[in-house]
Amino acid sequence: MKKINVGIIFGGESTEHEVSRRSAVHVILSLDRTKYNFRLIEVTKEGDLILYENDNTDIICNEITDIKNTLSKISIEISNSIFIENEIDVVFPVIHGTGGEDGVIQGFLEMCKIPYVGSGVASSAVGFDKAISKVMFSHAGIPQAEYICVTIENIDFNTLEKEVAARLGYPVFVKPANGGSSVGIFKVIEEAELSIAVKDASAYDRKIVIEAFVPGREFECAVLGGFGKVEALGVGEIVPCNEFYDYNAKYVNEDSVGIIPAPIDDKLINEIKRVSIEAFKAVDGYGLARVDFFITDDGKIILNEINTMPGFTSISMYPKIWVSSGKSNTELMTKLIELAIEKKKKYKFLKDFCGESKNV
Repeated sequence: MKKINVGIIFGGESTEHEVSRRSAVHVILSLDRTKYNFRLIEVTKEGDLILYENDNTDIICNEITDIKNTLSKISIEISNSIFIENEIDVVFPVIHGTGGEDGVIQGFLEMCKIPYVGSGVASSAVGFDKAISKVMFSHAGIPQAEYICVTIENIDFNTLEKEVAARLGYPVFVKPANGGSSVGIFKVIEEAELSIAVKDASAYDRKIVIEAFVPGREFECAVLGGFGKVEALGVGEIVPCNEFYDYNAKYVNEDSVGIIPAPIDDKLINEIKRVSIEAFKAVDGYGLARVDFFITDDGKIILNEINTMPGFTSISMYPKIWVSSGKSNTELMTKLIELAIEKKKKYKFLKDFCGESKNV
């Protein structure tokens, strides 16, 4: 049987570039090489594209995490010729953050008419934008923390400070609406710190979300599936080494602990799984997602956010939850690639009105 050629696109211009490099290594090492070949494509921090000419797994994985690696590579143009000339059948866009999981790379791949792992353009964009996804979750009846959304064009800090104090109280979390890996997130203890945190967060996005603090434990659930069958694979608890689960706690300091399965009763586990699937459907997700929660001291489940292209590093929760279910990372990569190919084959629709009704 002819092997399928998988294009692994990684890197990107976002603050999560380095995380993406580590995720790419995990994907490469997990591929079933009896079924798949791979071609590696990097989006540099400047937005240029580079094709790696070596496909030796050991050599690539030893060097790829270094931005200044000495691997053989060539610059390429941003066009569908990338996939045609390299006979790439399906793409795994393991880019995190802006430009990777916000619908941008997905839009490019749609224009190139090539199947790809993960959610589509609109689903990715909605899931990535915390301000918009909160509206969708609210519409679905999913409990969330109270929040206020502001834009940098029309902030009146005097009015904002009064509104935050009246509606949310302190402490609060200030977040860029579009961002990942907890980059640009600040915990604000008192009113005097609010304007500084909002200004700092606005370095990452023009929309800022201010959330009420939810005292409780943090949990993450891995979701897998298509538009028909969706399953929640398991739930893990995060015990961060810092005051909250920021970028350092996720990827730098190894003292953070992920406990899998989460040490809570089956009733809570099942409810988190149910709500995770509802959140996935609320954004019309496809393929995979990690859904994050808080559980308060009195047992209430509060949705934090959804991540439609979660980290795939060796310490990332999504693949660890999958493995805890008794399956291998190789099986996970195979399933994700199969879902991508299935979506492209199954969902084909008329582009224009043809003047007559047709039953599909």
